[in-house]
Amino acid sequence: MSKEEISKQLELYSNSIIAFIAVQSLIFCYNFGTSEFFNCILKNTKGLSVFLAGIFFFAYVLAWIAHYRIFKMLKELNGEYSQIVKSAYIGKFIAICVFFILQMVVIGYAISGK
Repeated sequence: MSKEEISKQLELYSNSIIAFIAVQSLIFCYNFGTSEFFNCILKNTKGLSVFLAGIFFFAYVLAWIAHYRIFKMLKELNGEYSQIVKSAYIGKFIAICVFFILQMVVIGYAISGK
């Protein structure tokens, strides 16, 4: 495979990870906000909320690790464009953090019982 094909494939993996993280976060928050049953279960079962927080944390750590490795590979493949790659991946790391914080705020709200 050529450098361009490998770069495209790695970028596709990266975008897929971001899409999964975004959809997972938004669907979780949507269900919490619109489903009384789901909302009630999370508010009354603190163990489930903590368990979900742990699973989400693990998923986000894996997403960070995957993006960091993809970033390093793309940086090596695209030496002359490494600054552009770095800027794009800083944005992706920020997106991962924003979606993680969104889910943790919702879970924190559920645990607080308000």
